[in-house]
Parts: sequence; C-alpha cells; structure tokens
Amino acid sequence: MEVRGIENLPKDCPVIFACNHPNAFLDSIVMTTCAQRPLHYTARGDFLRSKIANTLLRFINILPVYRREEGKELMYRNAETFSDCIELFKKNGAVIIFSEGLSENKWDLRPLRKGTARLAYEAWNNPDIGDKLKVVPVAIHYSSWLKTSPVAYVEFLKNIEKDSFAYSDEIGIFNKKFNESLKAILAERCIQLDKSRDITSQNKMTEFILKNYINGSINAKKLQNKYSALENPEFNLNYKTLADFLTKENINYDLKFTSALMNIINLTGWLVVFPVAWICNFIPYYFCKIIVWNITKGNDFHDSLLYCALLIIYPLYLLTLFSIVGCHTNFITGMLFVSLIAFSASYYEASKRYILSFLKRSKLVMVHDKLKSLFGTSNG
Repeated sequence: MEVRGIENLPKDCPVIFACNHPNAFLDSIVMTTCAQRPLHYTARGDFLRSKIANTLLRFINILPVYRREEGKELMYRNAETFSDCIELFKKNGAVIIFSEGLSENKWDLRPLRKGTARLAYEAWNNPDIGDKLKVVPVAIHYSSWLKTSPVAYVEFLKNIEKDSFAYSDEIGIFNKKFNESLKAILAERCIQLDKSRDITSQNKMTEFILKNYINGSINAKKLQNKYSALENPEFNLNYKTLADFLTKENINYDLKFTSALMNIINLTGWLVVFPVAWICNFIPYYFCKIIVWNITKGNDFHDSLLYCALLIIYPLYLLTLFSIVGCHTNFITGMLFVSLIAFSASYYEASKRYILSFLKRSKLVMVHDKLKSLFGTSNG
C-alpha cells in the first residue's frame, strides 16, 4: 500500500473523511490502516435493518446511511445517524463517508451524493463544533480487482474548511457548492478513463502502471490526462501499441535487473520461495476463493469478502498445522513450521513478480522504451 498526503491529516479536531468508493468495505479496512486515528464508518442502511445486525455493527463503529434505493420510508432514520455523528464531532471524532454512495470496481470518479455536504452543513452550523470541523477528501485506487495482491493507493488531499469556499446558509445552494468543491479536489487525483476511446487499452495501461511503479496513481493519472487531452496520432498509436503488446505477451509485472551474477542469485532464491509459498498456502486461499466466488459471482464485494474470509480462515489453518506438527514433534518445531508458512505467504507475490519479470526481461526492455515515448522516463 502506498500512502500520500499525510501532512493533510488534521489533528485534535473533528474530521469528515470524504472518500471515493471503488472496493466496498475493503476501502474502510484500507482507511483504518492509514488514518492514524480511531474512525467511525458509514455503511448502507440495509445492512443494519435487523436489531442484531444494527447492534453488532454499531459496536464496531459502523453507522447506517439509508439511501433512496433502500426505500424512501427509511430515509428518516438518517437523522439519528447524523445526530450520532454530531456527538462524535463534539468529541473530536472522525467519520468516513463514501461520497459516491455506491461502491463500484472502477477507477473513475462517479457523481457525488449529498450526504457528505449535509453532514458538513449540520456540523458547521452546530455552535459546539463550528469551523473546527475539517473535511478531508481522500482518493483511493487499486491496481486491480478479482486478482491476488492488488496494490492500494491512498492519498489525503487538501482540506475543505468552512471558510475555504463560498458558504451559503441555504442548504440547497450549500450542497451544490460543497459538492462542486469536493468533486474538483477528488477529480485532480482520481483516474478518469476516456469512455469515447478504447477502454480495453486504457484498463491495461492503468493497471500495469498502478501495479508496478512508485507513485503509480499519480503517474497513471498523468498518462490518462495526456491520453484524453491530446489529439496526437503518434502518441495515441504508441499508447495503444504498448497496451496491445502487454496483452499479447501477457506482461503484468516489471522489474529492473542488475548484474548477471545478482540476477542468478536472486532468481535461485525466489525459485525456492515460490513453490514453497504456493504449496503451503494454496489450500486456505483457494478454499476461500471458491466460497467467496460462489457467493459474490465476482461482484463489487468479492475482494472485501475474500480478505475477510482469509482473515478468519488463514489463522485457523495455521493453528491446525501447528497443532498437528506440534503434537508429533514439539512446540518449537511447530512454531517454526507455521512461521515458515506465514513468511512464505508474505513473499509469494514478490517471488512471482521476480520470476515472471526475469522470464520476460528482454520484452521488458521494449516496454521501457515504449514508456519513455509516453512519459519521458522508463518508470513514469
């Protein structure tokens, strides 16, 4: 995971984190790891309809937001959620709102709902909160969906404060101006594909850059802006040629190699790690993968549910192996065995990246040359 904009994280004040929403509740998990403070989360109200679910989810700081799609008759309950948020803000609490409302596995920024604006309006008009509240726009990207080990990017952006835009006491005008301000900030960082052109090529190029390069979200955004803005036949041809080449040659990873001796040493090490990692960890992974796929059929909740399933199943798998090995040998051997398995799992993606990149190293030279023609540098 790559996190940027830490300097934009306010301290000792109430905060609304206004995020785009590309990957269901995995977005909340990602935010939890990097926000550097306790968080409360908003979620679809239909998840909390039953008293048991409502009690359980509120216990883990999840608050319901009812949308028109769940029934107009339920939207009055949002007043309770907003009231809870106001009480949290009085204690300098932080709330995450996914301003697009619905989650979709897309890089594009979608139309913003009014919920973020309404909550900011209520907080800024509360005498106990006032202009202490800051709204932090957050751009979240993933290199891919439905694939192993996607790279996540989180960027905290310039804060919106009460006096930072033309404030209006009329809520309709306020909502419009607030959403325009929020959208402008998010749009500067969220990747936008040009739907009037070849989407397949754009998806391939965006995924490749996000998966392989430092500052991947910035560089992918830069490339897409250039692609969408330029009516340059040569640039467009180079762009599509590279995307087609990556697809045809099945190139998904990129690495820079050093001396021949170091390449051999590294390759030897990774050739040991890769089969060990696969053999030791394929059972829990594919067990969870099959169950989650049967439940979601690859919808927007797939990655989130897979993560949660592994979070439960994988420790149980390690505990089972520890019990078996420990009973037949001793405690220390059992601990060493499961530690080796967990260690190999953490390096599975790195070993796969190195081996596949090494096998395609001659073709990667061509990729670097083509990237230079697009970016002016081989790594964006």
